[in-house]
Amino acid sequence: MVNLLLRFFVFIFIFFSFQVSAAPWLQKNNQDFVKAELVSETTSAVPASTMEVGILLTHNPKWHTYWKATGDSGLPTTIEWNLPEGWSAGPIQWPIPKVFTLGDLINYGYDGKVLLPVQLTVPADAKPGSEVHLSAKVSWLMCENQCIPGGATVSLTLPVQKETTDSSFAPLFKSTFEQIPQEDKKVSAKIDEQKKLIELTFSDTGSIEEFYLFAEGDFPIVYSAPQEIFPTTNGFAVYLKATDNIKQGEPFSGLLVINKGPGNPNGAAFSFSTKLQGAAITMPEKNAEINTVSLLMTAFFAFIGGLILNLMPCVFPVLSLKILGIVENRGAKHLWSHGVGFLAGILLTMIGLALLLIFIKSTGAAVGWGFQLQSPYFVSAMVLLFVGITVNLLGFFEFTAGSSTAGQLTMKSNSDTKPFTDSFLTGVLAVFVASPCTAPFMGAALGYALSATLTETLLIFCALGLGMALPWFVLSVCPFLTSWLPKPGKWMITFKKVMAIPMALTTVWLLWVLSQQVDTVALAGYFIGAIVFATAFFFLGRYQFGVISSKGLFTGLFAASLIIFGAVSAFVHFSPKPEIVETVESWSQQKVEQALSEKKPVFVDFTASWCVTCQANKLTVLKTAEIQEAFKKNNFVVLEADWTRYDENITKVLQHFGRSGVPLYIIYRPNETVEILPELLTKNIVLEAIDNK
Repeated sequence: MVNLLLRFFVFIFIFFSFQVSAAPWLQKNNQDFVKAELVSETTSAVPASTMEVGILLTHNPKWHTYWKATGDSGLPTTIEWNLPEGWSAGPIQWPIPKVFTLGDLINYGYDGKVLLPVQLTVPADAKPGSEVHLSAKVSWLMCENQCIPGGATVSLTLPVQKETTDSSFAPLFKSTFEQIPQEDKKVSAKIDEQKKLIELTFSDTGSIEEFYLFAEGDFPIVYSAPQEIFPTTNGFAVYLKATDNIKQGEPFSGLLVINKGPGNPNGAAFSFSTKLQGAAITMPEKNAEINTVSLLMTAFFAFIGGLILNLMPCVFPVLSLKILGIVENRGAKHLWSHGVGFLAGILLTMIGLALLLIFIKSTGAAVGWGFQLQSPYFVSAMVLLFVGITVNLLGFFEFTAGSSTAGQLTMKSNSDTKPFTDSFLTGVLAVFVASPCTAPFMGAALGYALSATLTETLLIFCALGLGMALPWFVLSVCPFLTSWLPKPGKWMITFKKVMAIPMALTTVWLLWVLSQQVDTVALAGYFIGAIVFATAFFFLGRYQFGVISSKGLFTGLFAASLIIFGAVSAFVHFSPKPEIVETVESWSQQKVEQALSEKKPVFVDFTASWCVTCQANKLTVLKTAEIQEAFKKNNFVVLEADWTRYDENITKVLQHFGRSGVPLYIIYRPNETVEILPELLTKNIVLEAIDNK
């Protein structure tokens, strides 16, 4: 079932793009959960000297503000000084922060009372006996389970004198300075960009019972990933999971806190900044063994997910036709080449998809499984492909370039002459049509794959492809396993026409996906183009079956359909789908935090219109009266994170939970626990999760 049309669509996947839409900033009412005060270490200012002042932040219980590097989210506290002429202020001297967690999100900041010292330079012409007025505008982000911007204008008036004494805040400054880390200039750093692994080597500081490394920069590491520490000959090494935002040759800064920092037994803290050197990093043996087991288990899950993909509604009709080919050619010597070609097509396409994903991620984009369906260009191309397959299964035309009679074409397969090529391209097609589906076990496996090394990623994608291809490969090399099927006959024609039904439904579904991505005019254009496309192949069939003597109608209509699709696609970005009122409340991290602050549990459905598994779960489970009543009874806030069009915020959350695509179902509870539900839902699974059993 392969011809020039299918070859044309094999390469469509290369030519797609997706749009990035940022979630809007949601304003919240400012409340006085954090108070600011400008204080001084001394009672006066001395000309031609330096003095220490600071912003004293007092947080309400359970509220916190942020360190200079915030972790997964947040904004650091900033100070805008208004000083007399000749005065100058240095940077904030940041004391050791704390770690705040919400689910898998890791943030760095302060609670309780914290002093942020700043050194001021007093000019030599400051006159003793006068007064100086110091003022500053302080801004911060304060968070509990919700986050609110805050700020204040603070001021302080001090006398200028030749000598000074300690103020009542001097002890606070002293204890704060003890918590300000000293710089360590002996740190060396390496990065393995393939493994996404950073190795930091430090000199010996004594016994280490616990440690934590606060990383600075624009998301240089996976904050929620484990931090490993191992002794070296002259000290110790810390291993961190890197992100795509940090590369060799770039500076890497941070703060290492040992044994809870100064003031504790064997406690220490020091900051560092060094350039990352590229290197091949090997973790110590005990962790290498753990990683190997994890990799093999992940590959096994991917294999099982590939097996299940064969049963997905848009994949099964295509693959079931392989059964017909096997039945028809049971005794043929070349039957094994069908299986080998199909296996090769799937594996090579999976490898190509993995390399494409890795390449796109290397550019800084956040992508996942099914990302190509976020592009209306790709979806529209898939509409044409599925229309062509549907009318072929209905018998309107045959995949052959010849013009033989109907009797010669009936149940005649080109696979007799080129079995390997046809089966290879069918394998390519199978991966294309499987892209909207996420089978059980696939989500976690692919999430691991997209954060692993190149070799590990390719291994997992090959395991997924092997799972897809194995049943058909086995039937090809062992055709006796199909002996229970009837002999070739007219039933095969009927079977093909029956398989046209799910293919037609899939085409309708893809048009519905387009309706979520483009406006009404563009959708109408795509629909008309699809009708013209189907009509073109109807006339091709008339030519093949000898009903008409010229295939000019086919050529003209085929060209017209491509022109229509091309014209619509050229202008689709200039006519975006208008905003509509959602029937389900849309997701944002702020809404999650707001609900949790109100002691309400939250259910988040990470979904997409093009995700078959997502839509099946909605229809059979999530939208049923029983589940909706359970949500209402247990006071749940239900949110939907729609990934139909690319959304960077949703992509980051998926990555936080080790997933590369949808569906993902998360329950947040007010006690700060987080539960991830399986990709394939049942009512019992959801009800037990709602009841927290």
